[in-house]
Parts: sequence; C-alpha cells; structure tokens
Amino acid sequence: MKKKSFVALLLSVTMVSALLAGCGSKTEPASQPESQGSEETGGETETQEPAGEAPAAVADYASFKIDPSQIPQEKLDTTLYLAVSIRGLQNPYIATINEGMKMFAEYLDSIGQKYEMQVLDSGGDNDKEVDNMRQFAAKAGGNAIAYADPNEDTIAYSLAEAMAESGGYVGTAWNKPADVGPADLTPNWVIHTSPDDKINGYNIAKVLFDSMGGEGKIFVCQGLLGNTAANNRYAGLQEALAEYPNIEVAADDTANWNTDEALQLVETWLTQTPDVGGIWCANDNMATGALQALESKGLKGQVGVVGIDANTDIVEAIRDGYATATVSSNGYLQGGYTLAICYAVWAGLIDVEALPAEYREFATPAKLIDSPEAAEEHLTSTPTFDFSQVFWCKAD
Repeated sequence: MKKKSFVALLLSVTMVSALLAGCGSKTEPASQPESQGSEETGGETETQEPAGEAPAAVADYASFKIDPSQIPQEKLDTTLYLAVSIRGLQNPYIATINEGMKMFAEYLDSIGQKYEMQVLDSGGDNDKEVDNMRQFAAKAGGNAIAYADPNEDTIAYSLAEAMAESGGYVGTAWNKPADVGPADLTPNWVIHTSPDDKINGYNIAKVLFDSMGGEGKIFVCQGLLGNTAANNRYAGLQEALAEYPNIEVAADDTANWNTDEALQLVETWLTQTPDVGGIWCANDNMATGALQALESKGLKGQVGVVGIDANTDIVEAIRDGYATATVSSNGYLQGGYTLAICYAVWAGLIDVEALPAEYREFATPAKLIDSPEAAEEHLTSTPTFDFSQVFWCKAD
C-alpha cells in the first residue's frame, strides 16, 4: 500500500482516547517517583496480516508492530540510508549507539530491506554536525533515516531542518531547547527521546550520599555546559543535596565529559581537600578520570565515585568495589529503536501527523547499577530486541 493511501486510512479512523503509556516491562530505580528502568528484551512476535490486505489502523501505538507484508516492494528494493550522528566512537556509551544501528540493520536484513549505514562523526563540532546531516540527507534524496545526538541543545532544530530539506526522517536524543521539539518540523523530525536525566542524577547522588553515611565532603564533575543532559543531571544532584544537609560540596567544576580533564581537576582538588568522601560525576568518562586520580593518591576504593552511562570500566569497578554506582542508558536501544520508528514512517506504516504528543517526545528506560551483583549481571547479559515492536523503547 502506498503511503498516501495509508495516511488517508489512518486519518479516517477515530483515535482511542487513552493509549497505553509504555512498551515492555521496566525496572524502577531505588528512589524518586516516576523513575525509569529497563529489561533488555522486546515483545513477542505478532502474527502478520496476509499480504495485500490493508494494515489495521494504528490507534494503540504501544503494541504497534511493523508488518513486512505491508511494506511496498518498491520500498524494500530502494536503498535506504541510515546513520547515527554522534560526537565520536571513543566514548564507550556512544559506541553502543552505533552498535544499536548495526543491530537494527540485522533486522532490515531479515525483512529484505536494501540499506547502507554511515556514522556521522562531528567530533563535538556543532557546525560540522549540522553539515554532516545535510550532506548525508542530500545524498539519500529523501531515502534517509537517522539517530542524532545534538552536541548542544541549540542545534537540535538545525539538525532536523538539515534532514527535512531533503525529505528524510530523524529522531533526536538527549539535547534540545525546552520550547522546541518534533512538532515544529512535522513529519521529518519524528521523535525526541531521552532517559530522565534529573532522576538519574538524583539517584546516583543518593546512592553516593548513603554510602557516605549521609555526611561528608564531595567533589562535583559537571558535564558539558549548555548540554541538556548535563544540566538535568546537575539539577538532580542539587535536589539530592537539598535532602542531605550534612553533605558539603568542596569543589565543583565542568570537566566537559572528558576523562583527562576530570583527572586533572580531581588531582588538584585532592591536594586541597584530601578528606573528600565522594565524587559525583555527570558521566562515566569523568568517573574514570576521578578513579585514576584517586589511584595516584592511594585512595582508590576509599572514596565513593558515581557516574552515568555504564561504561565497562566503571561497571567493572562497581563489581570490584572501587566505584559506587552508574546508570545504563542503553545506547543499543536508543540507536536501534530511534531508527526503527523512523523506518516505520519512511515505509509508510506510521503517519507522523497522527502520532499523539506522548509518542513524539518521551523517556527511554534506564537502569541503576549500584551493587556488585547488579554490575555482574550487566556485564554478563547481552541485549536482544524485537525492532518490529517499535515503541517498546518508550518507558512508563
């Protein structure tokens, strides 16, 4: 069925008044209401409709599944270009986003979709990230889908606009201004997602403070200033600090998500405040630098360290008793499912204009790792997903 006919069918059907809020079961973090968690398997396989029949109108998006028999053969035979727009693969978390794209590509193989993959590496340069997207979309001539992590929130719209100029579809994650979103560039800016960073920043702070007995001095390594994720995680820290009046912030500065910058900061701070009890880091790259600084002073394992991203070295440090907590944002899921949703739109199976607001901007699940047992489980598990159930990635 061609997209135009399918859109007309969707618009002719009355939407149900209440949609299911999430996809798949989720695990609640230790603290705070409305927190997110995840399991790493998708839903069950649904029986496909016979080829040639019109798909049922999409009203219950929570259980919507891609039916390959409803994808026009001309789409399957068209080379689809898929990409992830990122700051570089050196960050272990960002590398999992690329792996998520590869996992989704395996799904495309299974349904006979022609495609090519590309990593759009901006190196943290805003102008380069937007230009990369514009060139990628233009080359694809509208047959493009992408995951984009805007380097700063101010370029989120520009990235979506660069894709829209050539008619492709993009889903952004993490960073965008509060007053701008996918609804401003329908249908090409399909979705914007992010784990709840304020809750994650709060939860790792609470675990750290509890490990310190609720009192003592801490260092704070903030993320990139002007970055939505960094700002929200820091807001979560402030909320936790308000609940623990006996925790004192002895030093606070940005390390720009960078291991070496965090190492230098913490080494300097330790000479000034050797009796620190914990170090709160806005991501695991900086937590790695903090651990290196502690090791150089003979303090590794004596001072609590927390971060976010579930980088392998930090999860191993939690398992071995050298770090306190991290959060898995599940980059595999973020990269793979963002592309899956955009694919369903490109293939004509979902009409973006018919999507409710809560399916244009939503939280993806995250998992708190705060014990050796949880760390071991994370290190030994392999995520598997059913990318046909595209909104399974939506947290409750």
